[in-house]
Amino acid sequence: MIEYIKGTLAELNPTEAIVECSGIGYRILISLQTYEGLNGKNEVKVYIHHYIREDEELYYGFATKEERKM
Repeated sequence: MIEYIKGTLAELNPTEAIVECSGIGYRILISLQTYEGLNGKNEVKVYIHHYIREDEELYYGFATKEERKM
């Protein structure tokens, strides 16, 4: 299980962030609350909920552990 991804914020928009970590760019779906928490930062730590289904695999990201629990 992935707890968080820490790295350079390569791209950011209100629905997703691209975080580069060790040469890999992770596409992470985010909320507006997380967008506000990441906006303006270069180095970020995003807490992850890894969603896997038979036909898709997604990362949902949150700026804090508390937001992820909601």
